[in-house]
Amino acid sequence: MKDSKTHSFGSYDRDAGSNYIWTARVRSKGTDEATVYARNQSFTVCGQASFRSEDAYPSAVEYLLGALGADLACGFARQADRRGVSPDALEVSISGRLNNPLRVLGVIGETGHAGFERIRATLYVSADADPAVLQQIWTDLLACSPMVNTLRQGVDLQLDLQITQ
Repeated sequence: MKDSKTHSFGSYDRDAGSNYIWTARVRSKGTDEATVYARNQSFTVCGQASFRSEDAYPSAVEYLLGALGADLACGFARQADRRGVSPDALEVSISGRLNNPLRVLGVIGETGHAGFERIRATLYVSADADPAVLQQIWTDLLACSPMVNTLRQGVDLQLDLQITQ
């Protein structure tokens, strides 16, 4: 374990932070490609969902899974750092199932919806820390995760912590 650090978020102002609005602009390049612009970054999305084994870019559903996984990984690392815990290894394995993927394709007569029905994620962590401390870090992370608290409103989330040696 290491000494806990004081975190600086630059010009963070509680009032400004509570009113902050994230924005993105998305420009279509046809039916299977769009470019997303956020702040000084951009990334390409390969359509809504892809059923091919390979594509030039991840699809929107894969970016959503990746965003949740990154939120869990970075959030856990941040919560651990606040407690002076330095993970030796940290990785998230994530998968999701759409309610009815045929709705994405526009198949006539299909029922259900095209959204995620279930997302499962496991965060694997190895750290020189008491398992109870790691479990508390996980619990605190889930309580303050923007992605978890958004998605759990409409998706069956199964989120697990696996402590490894």
